[in-house]
Amino acid sequence: MTISAEVIEGLVLCRVGVDRLAVQAQEVTAFELPHPGAPYAGVGFEPGALAPLDGKSLRHHHTSLVVDSVEVHAERLKLLAVPPVLRLAWGGALSGFVETGGLLWPVLSLERFAAHTVRPEAAS
Repeated sequence: MTISAEVIEGLVLCRVGVDRLAVQAQEVTAFELPHPGAPYAGVGFEPGALAPLDGKSLRHHHTSLVVDSVEVHAERLKLLAVPPVLRLAWGGALSGFVETGGLLWPVLSLERFAAHTVRPEAAS
């Protein structure tokens, strides 16, 4: 039995220290300088983790995520499924994995991450 993988095109490959993650390019509405209080993908998404001043902020509408560096990857890649044990990782924001450059990159949905991190008082 063959399971077909979804093919995605247009990723933003992000480095966070020695770690990496990817975001689908169509989910990024802007690239900005980080602002105080923006969530930082480093240190395991720990609340209160300070983003570096030279970081890059990926904005998805009203939510942002700060990473250390970004690189745009335009090639089509197979999106590998999220293993059941990781389905709730990062608040359910893990969309799958892609392989590029001989490395496996977790793909984070900024939309689902934003839904998980936006507090009701911040949404008003």
